[in-house]
Amino acid sequence: MCETIHYSELPITGQRLSPLPGVAALTSLPADDTDSWPDLPRSPTARRKLWEIPHKHHCTVIGTCLHVDELRRVAQKIGRRPLHRLSDYEVHVSFVSAASERNALSLALQRLLERKYAAAVKRFARVKSADDLERLWDEALAEGQVQGALWAVMTHPRAEADMCALAYADVHMLSHQIGAGLSADLRALAETRGTLARMRRDNVAERERTARKIAERDARIEQLERQLRDRVGVEQALATAREQIARLESDAELDALRDRLQSLMDRLRAAEHHAAVAGSAAEQQRRRAAIAEQRNADLGAELAERKKDSRALERVLSPPDDERCGCDGDCARCTNPTAIDGIDLHGRRILCVGGRGSLNRYYRDLVQRCNGELIRHDGGLEDSRQRLEALLSSADAVVCPADCVSHDAYQRTKRYCKRTDTPCVLLDRSGIGAFAKALSQLGGCPTESSVQA
Repeated sequence: MCETIHYSELPITGQRLSPLPGVAALTSLPADDTDSWPDLPRSPTARRKLWEIPHKHHCTVIGTCLHVDELRRVAQKIGRRPLHRLSDYEVHVSFVSAASERNALSLALQRLLERKYAAAVKRFARVKSADDLERLWDEALAEGQVQGALWAVMTHPRAEADMCALAYADVHMLSHQIGAGLSADLRALAETRGTLARMRRDNVAERERTARKIAERDARIEQLERQLRDRVGVEQALATAREQIARLESDAELDALRDRLQSLMDRLRAAEHHAAVAGSAAEQQRRRAAIAEQRNADLGAELAERKKDSRALERVLSPPDDERCGCDGDCARCTNPTAIDGIDLHGRRILCVGGRGSLNRYYRDLVQRCNGELIRHDGGLEDSRQRLEALLSSADAVVCPADCVSHDAYQRTKRYCKRTDTPCVLLDRSGIGAFAKALSQLGGCPTESSVQA
């Protein structure tokens, strides 16, 4: 039986589940409903219905392809009663049980899945062989289009038991990979927080050092001002001595007075030299203080930028508990457009020009969790100019980290976005935090077209 929400823990061969009391009445098909949904003729080329899929796959199909909120709306519409008292798990179990037979709930789910994944079903319908079906499934898995591809494979007339088991196994392992990727993102967030704390401590220490230097400078200036006042006193004494010399030029004490005058002149020259040295030292202290203030301002600006990156990353990776979606952390396949704290790309295709290749999987995960699709050009390392032009024409918005892109690709991207009014965010860095902040800008203004540096 399906005893937990996460499909990766389901047994390969499941038993039939019993619908819960709140939904049990919906599994019986009313007489008037049977007339409105006549049975379609079954042939080797006819696609399977939901209740024709092996029951051991129902938990995976319903849990992966539909969100629990969609299941509640279907149950409320069919049963005309709210299901507030049932947990998400209880609603999921009831629908998995109902899917094994043709009834009101399974028919409603069949219509919802067909309507929601019509494009994927049409794409897979062109396949005429089992090998081509497996190849198309691998392509969809690599592109991250698992939900629609899973429904199309499970209902495809050419999908044998081995193909269905392969799709089940791939989805099972994909859940583990997504969980591991989320752990890596959380570790990166923890490292960013540690860096931010260290920068705060360094900033406080730098402020204290600057304050001490300013205090020392003020004390030195006060000392120099006292020396200047003493110099004024020396000049006054010199003037008095000159007056005495004028009166005593013919007196016997003239030689003694001349000696005293020479001594005073020497003191004056020494005082002037000392004042000049002190003035030079004061100017040097002022320049050092100005450099320290500029360094403090630069650190403050860098700290503010780090705070913005950290808040953007926290907003994407760790939304508040009351706004988390019900997908148990598997947000890459979550269909709730408001699951990530209001950042919704509305299914737009985001082109990343440049950036670090080692972070590509994290770029893609963030965009998918924000209800978007990521395409990437490596910024001119290996990809051609023609491919960049083609990707730009197919993108709804562009993100371009300036530190990991060629000059030609950067200029082409910027000119194209200005010419076509395509939203474009130009980043100074290619880190996860900066990329998350760019998604916040694109998600906050989905219809605005601008080029930002």
